[in-house]
Amino acid sequence: MTRFRFIGQGQKAADMGTPSTSSATAPEVTGPDLRTRLLRSATALFSAHGYVATSMRAVAEGAGCTKPNLYYHFGSKEALFAKCLHVEGQGYVELIGEAFARQAPVAERLRVAMGLFFEHVRADPAGMRLVYNALEAPDPGQPSIDATELRGGPVSMTADLIQVGIAGGEIRSDLNVEDAVLALLGMVDHRCRRLVFEGEPIPEDCPERLVDIFFNGVSK
Repeated sequence: MTRFRFIGQGQKAADMGTPSTSSATAPEVTGPDLRTRLLRSATALFSAHGYVATSMRAVAEGAGCTKPNLYYHFGSKEALFAKCLHVEGQGYVELIGEAFARQAPVAERLRVAMGLFFEHVRADPAGMRLVYNALEAPDPGQPSIDATELRGGPVSMTADLIQVGIAGGEIRSDLNVEDAVLALLGMVDHRCRRLVFEGEPIPEDCPERLVDIFFNGVSK
């Protein structure tokens, strides 16, 4: 498996300090979107520098708040890291679920799901970069993570949809569902990686092209 290293890993010293009880319970007055700003700041820094080299001070500064306020909302660096991964995974699972729940042919549902997912990655590549790095190139000091939460949802949801296609006569019944899921998600994953790590844009018509290959194959 290809390994991806964090960009600039080791450039910042980790700040693992624990706040005092008073600072953790008396945050400054902030806007209602502070948690969102903190998560965005942390996701960008974790994805660029890795878990160990990202400091809580840098996360707070990136969100425009103080360290005590950051600790008030997330408690620890480990909790913040876990929340960043959870939010990213939950985000793309919800997009896929929204597309798959449509009343439409399976091919159309797959096309819509790919389009929503690619748009999600285009809007903020740092989130998927964090997921890839955390799973495949973790820091020695990175907390353990549940890969099932990040990968299992799309796999099981796609397998269920393919079963719907088989039951409805849209997909042939002798198909090995596991192989089909791996082939389909492999194409999506490869396009995503090329954007996240190489900066190669995902063409707007990519969902249609991938669904066409999946349903119609490449033979004449």
